[in-house]
Amino acid sequence: MKSAALALALFAAAGAAQAQAQEPLHVWSVETPKDAEAALRFGLPDTDDQPIAFTCVRGSGQVKVSADIGKRLGVERVGETWVDKSGVRAPWPMSVALASEGASLNLRGLGHPNDITDGTLVLTEFSTRAPLAAAFRKTGVISLTAAGESVKPPPAPKGAVRKFLGACK
Repeated sequence: MKSAALALALFAAAGAAQAQAQEPLHVWSVETPKDAEAALRFGLPDTDDQPIAFTCVRGSGQVKVSADIGKRLGVERVGETWVDKSGVRAPWPMSVALASEGASLNLRGLGHPNDITDGTLVLTEFSTRAPLAAAFRKTGVISLTAAGESVKPPPAPKGAVRKFLGACK
């Protein structure tokens, strides 16, 4: 009886390990071309699957943030436009909180329907001079919260964050 239970446990563990190995791997990537926008993204390489991404026009001092939350704000499509439960057409104004190890910002943002993930694409932006940018540069840690949901990727490589923010200044 014990050997059957042990075999079952080992089989379940092997199945879980195999399932975990087959899950897509999200990674951080940075791009700082001289003639285009700089980008720092967390997602599946070469796909639109990017739970959070940062872009900027070189030297602008402003970082644009886009994040995908699972909450779907659009409940009905009217022609080509989604509306929320109050009948407000997209994009929807929303509060967005960004945080990084002791620094935080509460910002205005916009929510757009995301037909790819069936959730909501949240957009906002912040200044490279904000204490949040310094904390992100130092720690690689960042989180975004909007509409009661959070996106908390693993810490970004500090060198990638410094390279990205350096291009944005």
